[in-house]
Amino acid sequence: MLFYNISKFLDNPYREDLVVKISFILSLIINIMIWLALYFKLYPFSYLTEYGQIYLHYNIYFGIDSIGPWYIPFVIPALGLFIILFNNILAYIFYLTEKIISYVLIISQTVLQTVLLAAAVFVILLNI
Repeated sequence: MLFYNISKFLDNPYREDLVVKISFILSLIINIMIWLALYFKLYPFSYLTEYGQIYLHYNIYFGIDSIGPWYIPFVIPALGLFIILFNNILAYIFYLTEKIISYVLIISQTVLQTVLLAAAVFVILLNI
């Protein structure tokens, strides 16, 4: 029974769709860029911060209003990875019945990864 389900997955036209392939690969590349940028730019004990604390949020009215541990910004790419997984599972389920919903889910994950990349860049710039 397990081999039947695997062959059913491998023969699905969802895997052969060009929009799905491009969006999935682009989303993964952006997510990997977020992981690498945060890994190389945020240090647990840098000269800017004491005890591994970094600036997490900036507000134009109050200035820096959130400070926390250095590993908190890594929630951003982890959330992005979860969204990629969740959207692809939903898109796979909807693909044969509602192709438009599947495309919306797939394209929205790429847009969301771009927004998460911008959020990670702003956290990095805040701590330079």
